Amino acid sequence: MLRTLRRIPAATYVIIAVVLFMLIYAIRFASIVGVGTPRFVSNVTVDDTSFSGLTHEQGLARAAQLEQEWLSESFVFTYRDQSWVFTRSMVNADIDLESSVNQAWNFGHVGNIFQRKNNIEWLASHPVHLVSTVTYDQALADAFMDGICSAIDVEAVDAVVVADVDKPIVLTESSTGLRVNREQLQSQLDQLIRSNEADTILPVETVFPAVTSDEMSFEVIAQFSTDVSFRNSSSRSNVRLALSNFNGLAVSPGQAISFNGIVGPRDKEHGYKQATEYAGDTTTLGWGGGVCQASTTLYNALIMADMTIVDRSSHTMTVSYVDPSCDAAVSYPSKDLKFINETDSTIYIYTAVTDKRASVTIYGKKPEYFQHLESVLVQKKIKSTRELDIQDTTGQYAFFTDERVLQSKGKDGCISQGWIVSYDWNTRQEVSRVQISQDSYRPGASVYYVGIHDRSMSIAG
Repeated sequence: MLRTLRRIPAATYVIIAVVLFMLIYAIRFASIVGVGTPRFVSNVTVDDTSFSGLTHEQGLARAAQLEQEWLSESFVFTYRDQSWVFTRSMVNADIDLESSVNQAWNFGHVGNIFQRKNNIEWLASHPVHLVSTVTYDQALADAFMDGICSAIDVEAVDAVVVADVDKPIVLTESSTGLRVNREQLQSQLDQLIRSNEADTILPVETVFPAVTSDEMSFEVIAQFSTDVSFRNSSSRSNVRLALSNFNGLAVSPGQAISFNGIVGPRDKEHGYKQATEYAGDTTTLGWGGGVCQASTTLYNALIMADMTIVDRSSHTMTVSYVDPSCDAAVSYPSKDLKFINETDSTIYIYTAVTDKRASVTIYGKKPEYFQHLESVLVQKKIKSTRELDIQDTTGQYAFFTDERVLQSKGKDGCISQGWIVSYDWNTRQEVSRVQISQDSYRPGASVYYVGIHDRSMSIAG
């Protein structure tokens, strides 16, 4: 006789299902938050090192080991056959690994069990990378770099150039130097101390001399002369004395020169003589008369040598020795001729004055183009209208007061422009032209001799 099986109530099945679900959830939850001894969770690194699966004590021990390895790790800086070994301990470097490890431990171990669970699940899609604080003694780092620099740095040696009688000559040759780029080395050292991603090739640069032997293939790059045959001996002496101050003068790249600064006062104490010079629309005697021809001759040569003119004045009237706008008037200390050598090589100025010509020759590195100063007349022949009488006390030209004899006819004035015109050295084809000045020259006054004797008194006598 078979026994009748007892039917299990449906509610019982529900209870069994709930219990099984809670058991599975508990197992999964336990796997997430950890069961037994607490350990570091995944997806958290300290200085690119994972401590996952280690206990807190094991993590601290691992950190201490890593710090010791970090301090003793050696790097070799090299340059040619020289080398320098560097370790972080040499600069008293310190890395706060323990604080970073403790911070990593907090992930998944802070808060209630549900907060820890949420934290661990969040890390699965949001990994955390902690970086430890690193410090070191900059003075010790400087001392390490000093040792490298003192062994490598070599000063560049300039070629020694002297002005010979008629041109510059090289006495000693130049040589290049070496210099460690200290700023770049500091950056490399700092990166090396803080990480293993560092360049240990020393950043050594070549230092070039300011004056190199290669540039000393001197050639004439400018030569300009003006006529002085019309001048008397005093006037020519003034031109010669002024230009002699520039004879053999070397002007380095970037150097600024003032004509008045080089020549100084034009007075008797400095060897100058009285000679004719302009005074408005007439002429007069003055100390240093004629010096403007020295500055004008130099001015034109400087243009040819590609110097940058920063200060230049025109005369009140035109001069006979250059075209309008090609002159450079000077007067100490008010009017000056100033220029700057903005090329990349030194120029050497040589001067000479004979009874016929005043000359300026400049040696240096040939400019890109051959250039000269060109005069362009805007308004020609502005006629003179002013007349000036001077008494002839000697009676040589005019004796009586009603006698009026022309001493000098007033020269015409004009308006002109100065243009720097550049040409190709080989073809002499024009490359460019640039206007650098516009000048107004007033007409000169006509001067007459007038006698000092009354004709009527002379007849009566």
